[in-house]
Amino acid sequence: MEDEAAVIYGLELQARSLAALTAETDIVCFLVGTQSLKSENQIHVLVYNEETNSLNKAVYLHGAGEVWHLGCSPTDKTLFSSCYKHST
Repeated sequence: MEDEAAVIYGLELQARSLAALTAETDIVCFLVGTQSLKSENQIHVLVYNEETNSLNKAVYLHGAGEVWHLGCSPTDKTLFSSCYKHST
């Protein structure tokens, strides 16, 4: 077995929530939600490619507030929910 380099992903803001997209069985995918009082929060969609040991990302704004929890549907890969604290 070869030793592969670790894949590291950094966020601009602190994160409180991490969820695996378990309905997607062909790829390894995670959602990460940020928690910031001063900046607009984000949801990062991270897709890991096992063949190339690389990470693809998409970042979406979460203007409703701090993301406290993410939940993914176990059967529908296009559906997730966020629990958040509204920023005023």
